[in-house]
Amino acid sequence: MKTKLNTIASALFLVLTPAAMAADVAVITLENGANVRLKDDFTWEYIITETVSAPTTINVPAIATKVADTSVANISANAAQQTNTVTPTVAASVTDSTTRLTASAMAQPELLASTTKEGIKITLADTKWKGDKLGLVFDFDSTSNEHVTIVEVEVSFYDDNGALLKTEKLEAWEAIFRMPETYLRKGQHRQSPVLWVEGVNQQQWQKQLISLKIVEIESR
Repeated sequence: MKTKLNTIASALFLVLTPAAMAADVAVITLENGANVRLKDDFTWEYIITETVSAPTTINVPAIATKVADTSVANISANAAQQTNTVTPTVAASVTDSTTRLTASAMAQPELLASTTKEGIKITLADTKWKGDKLGLVFDFDSTSNEHVTIVEVEVSFYDDNGALLKTEKLEAWEAIFRMPETYLRKGQHRQSPVLWVEGVNQQQWQKQLISLKIVEIESR
């Protein structure tokens, strides 16, 4: 599957003129119903979220109305004016936008908990709770020629209905300075320590819907 997608991305890159690196060039639908976004740097990613808009009614102050009361006896260049301001409240309709998982992502949650960038693959391996804190454990696999010291991941949590709960950045892999045995090297399969996260409601996260995006990789 990944080889086929890489081939498609390469072909589109040759026929389209990119305005900037990592720009979107096409969106395709796979046989399993998942949508994939192809980029002009030969990479691709699953489209797992959508923005849903719903109208909401709120009460807001109306535009203030000013009434000027001028005495006839004092009409002159220095006429005195008394101004009364009336500010009623009216109902207004606004659009409330929320981010949620697409139907295909909800049907295939295995697409969410793993991602790859520059030869580094990260996968959610285990979860555990300590009171209100959520512990995450990640598996790492490397095909990179670099000796990786830091992998920063953007983790998004979704409730059981697919609505976004929160997004947080974690240093999922962090080597120890001047200890080469802690570097993530080519061909290795390593596991992270438990990383603790706050602010996820356990009752809303029974399906453990989570998406991962590698945002930074450092190496030596």
